Amino acid sequence: MSNDMIALKGDKLPAHLRAKEKVENKFAAAQSSGGYPVVSIKGKVFHLQRGDERTLIAKPDDAEEPARALEVVILDTNPNKSKVYYAGGYEEGSKDAPDCYSNDGVAPAADAEDPQSKKCATCPHNQWGSRITENGNKGKSCADSMRLAVAPAGQLNDPMLLRVPAASLKVLGQYGSQLAKRGVAPEHVVTRVGFDYNVAYPALTFKAMGFIDEHQLAEMEEVMVSEKETIDNITGVSGAPSTAAEKDLPEEPEAPKAKKDVAKAFGSPSEGPEEDETSAKEKKDKKAKKDKKKKKALEQQAAEDGTLAESQDGSAEQDVVDKKEPDAKSAEDYDSIEDALDNLDFDD
Repeated sequence: MSNDMIALKGDKLPAHLRAKEKVENKFAAAQSSGGYPVVSIKGKVFHLQRGDERTLIAKPDDAEEPARALEVVILDTNPNKSKVYYAGGYEEGSKDAPDCYSNDGVAPAADAEDPQSKKCATCPHNQWGSRITENGNKGKSCADSMRLAVAPAGQLNDPMLLRVPAASLKVLGQYGSQLAKRGVAPEHVVTRVGFDYNVAYPALTFKAMGFIDEHQLAEMEEVMVSEKETIDNITGVSGAPSTAAEKDLPEEPEAPKAKKDVAKAFGSPSEGPEEDETSAKEKKDKKAKKDKKKKKALEQQAAEDGTLAESQDGSAEQDVVDKKEPDAKSAEDYDSIEDALDNLDFDD
């Protein structure tokens, strides 16, 4: 360490500076390997990579037990798919930067070490079949993902990167579609991010747990302004170089051939079962509740036009061909948050 600091001893601080508040190191980022934290999902275990420090995200009531899910608010996202390419394939645990990458899915990033093509669309590594897995399945040499800026539901002023891998993009898209259909923005709900334990690779699940409250809304809006630069860097829309913490990412597996028919700020009061573990009884009760609501709505409509009919299974149906159902309600249309949350089920 340099001796340049010898003249700056604490007990010799000038009188006019002694009353000032505690000084923080404004150059802390200069010695850090990353400008924002990154959530890692490697091995189906959540870790938080903050600079050079990697920390297990544990259950709120057990520091030794990995959290099965995180409750976050999705602050923002890059609307385009990001792409990452390793010439020799990704090696587990490697800290090497990718040979080529893109944060907009259009062209390689300005600081990509070895751009493979002028445009992603024409790049041979971005074509289906450019990679053949050990199992003989086709894939792409250049892996797709989406960059989300998320923050723990209990600490919204700490935005971090969550990269959603290729195998989870369809699920993420379905989640966003269900929110949009109900007139709900992703940043206005607490999202539970978990793992799909029906597959071997780290595939994510998304579930709306409830609306953010007034205090969280105010904090979120403040963060979106005060941390805009960081959030833009996280999502990649700013064009800033990626951080070293992002390099520790597993190679994305190919999607399955066929779909089957059948830290405390992150944590919630109880770590409930994953969606895929929902019992048959719970599903049956949920369906019965929805059928009851539907029947009630149809009975009310029938009282107006006299078109109520009974189906063979006893449920009420409208005997009108061209009758439109009411549009899905937004959160503001309900008398209470609880009523609105009853309609935030994603099984339809």
